[in-house]
Amino acid sequence: MEPDVSLVETPNEPKRLDGRSRRLFFVSLGVAATIGVAIVASLGAPDFAKASDPPKAPPPPQPLPVQVHVLATESFAPTINGTGELLPNEVVEVSSELSRKLVAIHIQDGQVVKQGDLLFELDRKDLEAQLVRLRVQSRFARASYSRFDSLVTSGSVSKEERDLSRLRLDEAQAMIGELEVQLERTRVTAPFAGTFGLRPMSLGAWVSPGTPLGRLSDVSKLKLDFQLPERYAQLVAPGTEVRFKVDGRPDGFKATVTAIDSAIDRASRSVVVRALVAEPLGLLPGTFASVELVLASRETLFIPSIAVIPSPTGTHVFVEENGKSKQVKVELGQREPNRVEVVKGLAPGAKVITTNLLRIRNGSPVRILTPESPAAAPAKPGSPATPPKKGDGT
Repeated sequence: MEPDVSLVETPNEPKRLDGRSRRLFFVSLGVAATIGVAIVASLGAPDFAKASDPPKAPPPPQPLPVQVHVLATESFAPTINGTGELLPNEVVEVSSELSRKLVAIHIQDGQVVKQGDLLFELDRKDLEAQLVRLRVQSRFARASYSRFDSLVTSGSVSKEERDLSRLRLDEAQAMIGELEVQLERTRVTAPFAGTFGLRPMSLGAWVSPGTPLGRLSDVSKLKLDFQLPERYAQLVAPGTEVRFKVDGRPDGFKATVTAIDSAIDRASRSVVVRALVAEPLGLLPGTFASVELVLASRETLFIPSIAVIPSPTGTHVFVEENGKSKQVKVELGQREPNRVEVVKGLAPGAKVITTNLLRIRNGSPVRILTPESPAAAPAKPGSPATPPKKGDGT
């Protein structure tokens, strides 16, 4: 029996696709061709556009809306605030000039004394005994000199012997004068009228030169010492009025400048000014004072503090000129809470920009806002908003 040839499968003969498989194959081939054409079109379109269309110029920058402050001269009297200290008109630490025992006290704590009043007495018995001896020697030397002086005319003694006796007399009188000075130093008196403070020494204490026996102060007038910045040193002169306040006293006080120190302090770059308080009204020396000094009035310019831009190269502001911003370097003076004085760099009529300072640049176009104009035009409904550039701010 012969085998069925239709059932025998030849190994190298490919399989035949049925109708459904052929349809799927042609659909896939069409999709791939479509995707390829789209990719080629997308990659080649910009090149064709660049080659055919001319480049477009960037749109001009829109002016920044800003507000300005127009400078005008005004009268200004600078007020300088500082701190000071009240000092006595005269003050001295009473002390002894000798090393001796304190034997008498003629003063009480807080007592008011006059110039020359006796305050303390030191032991002086040994000095008085020496004075008695020297006076005896002086009398003997005087008698010897008188006798030798009378004998010189007769030639009984020489002139050298007479001169020697005169020398002894003069030496004895000099020693008496020196001892009298020592005796006077045992009496401690008041060098000026004032109020005696607290006495630290008691009767019988041994005192030495420089040992404090108490403080004598003249508080009928007080001195007010305060520091003034060096840039104002030439603006203050004797006779300038100063106002000050102290803690615990709601009322203010007045003082008059009497002197200005002749040197600037290197550490604080300031000068010490001294004023006199003619009527202390119960104020005590050593009191801390808040000082207010009003200088002479002058014509000057002021700008808002917010317009000042500090930088490593100095202080600058932006001004508006012909629709554009201009950076100007300025020199500042007196400062107040919301404004600052311009000493150099600007003139009256300058328009100082006070808003949009973070976005503005030197030469940027600007538009000055008036009270009626809005800060920025509102966007139309449906129109896309322009995103801000990197680094912009107000």
